Amino acid sequence: MDRPALDDRGNRMDNFNLTLPECKQILDHISGLVVIDAQGKTKFLSKDMIERVQQLGVSKEDACRYYGKDIKAVNPVSKIESALDKTAKPQLVFYQTVGITGAAVIYPLIEDGELIGALDYDILPNDVYIRRFFDLITERSLKDDLDFNTNIDELINDNYNLKYRIQDILGESEAIKKLKQRIYVCADADATILINGETGTGKELVANAIHHISKRANGPMIEINCAAIPENLFESELFGYEEGSFTGAKKGGRQGKFEMADKGTIFLDEIDQLPMHIQPKLLRVLQEKEIDRIGGEKIEIDIRVIAATNKNLQELVSRNLFREDLFYRLNVIELKVPPLRERAEDIRLLADHKLQTIGKEMKGITKNAMKLLERYRWPGNVRELFNVIDRSAYFSNSGWIEEDDLQEILPAEHINKAAEEVKTLEAVRDAAEKEAIIKALDQYHGNKSKAAEALGVTRSNLYHKMRKNHIE
Repeated sequence: MDRPALDDRGNRMDNFNLTLPECKQILDHISGLVVIDAQGKTKFLSKDMIERVQQLGVSKEDACRYYGKDIKAVNPVSKIESALDKTAKPQLVFYQTVGITGAAVIYPLIEDGELIGALDYDILPNDVYIRRFFDLITERSLKDDLDFNTNIDELINDNYNLKYRIQDILGESEAIKKLKQRIYVCADADATILINGETGTGKELVANAIHHISKRANGPMIEINCAAIPENLFESELFGYEEGSFTGAKKGGRQGKFEMADKGTIFLDEIDQLPMHIQPKLLRVLQEKEIDRIGGEKIEIDIRVIAATNKNLQELVSRNLFREDLFYRLNVIELKVPPLRERAEDIRLLADHKLQTIGKEMKGITKNAMKLLERYRWPGNVRELFNVIDRSAYFSNSGWIEEDDLQEILPAEHINKAAEEVKTLEAVRDAAEKEAIIKALDQYHGNKSKAAEALGVTRSNLYHKMRKNHIE
């Protein structure tokens, strides 16, 4: 009788029933995972590690071709080879690459006393986590209540108001890859950034991602929507005031948003809505790095300004609706967020992602429904796509988002008719097949053998077509 397979702790493995795709999916969720063999040849890179390699200028296809090649050809700054020693022990290392500083664990892989390779993976994915981790260790050690079950990720997000990270910018299109590359490049430049993009493209997400990977990430991220502040309150909201400076001023005065953002980042969304009488004051902040509280003295501040707009600021300048000198101060680095219609290949990924976040069990999006989503022009961009998925899912009775559900929501004038005509034959064939199956099943009261015979197909083929057309 064969002995059951045992793991390195002597536990039985005969109940191990994960498939290879399931194993890969699990490994892909381990941040920064790299596996090499005993000769230092690359055996596996997790999904986010492949993205990092792409930031070094390597395409996704080329990254996959690196399997079997020396790890230094993939990542020249990798320290994983230091674990290629049978006597080596697990070690904590710090790394810096493509604008990311992090901490990883590296350790050798030993099997039957022989070195078969090494692996490393992230435990602290960037320098914000590293700094905050040591802060927490110090704080909690002093209180003598350090709890190693604490979720460090949640603690850091709670303390530093990290709403989004660069990993939250979803997409595999060339346009999104280029945007991410530019974010990495400009994040540590500390220059003023102007984000330009249509409504719903994710400008706030980009601003938060920049802050998250910048040197200011351990400082505050203060967000202001310039369209949401009454004009008469702008100055006090942005720059604060001293006690008694005007009727109704609070006792002790009040900090303004710029003062609150000291040592961090301030994000001015819809900057085109900034009143003309405030624009010279913002210009002075950018030039002098100081503010004037209402009724008070000058206060020096250390901030990075990120602004965003869905308007053409140069056109507003030509119409004397925006100061030219302020425009040039803001537009030191320009980032353009691509509209969804220019990255249609990301629609499926975004739609599937949104479907997984809905508080309702859904089976998916039918083939024809997905084609319709890809034909639609999305004037409201990603925000509109998420809204459509939400609405369609909540009214679905079958668990599927179907073409008919979407046609009730999507305005016909924004559907690409040319693309529809190209795919008409396939759509007609699928619809006719589904209608014929339903009619046959109805005629024979659900008897699948008789329905299959009437349709001229085998019973197993009928089952296949029923699954394909989502017929219960």
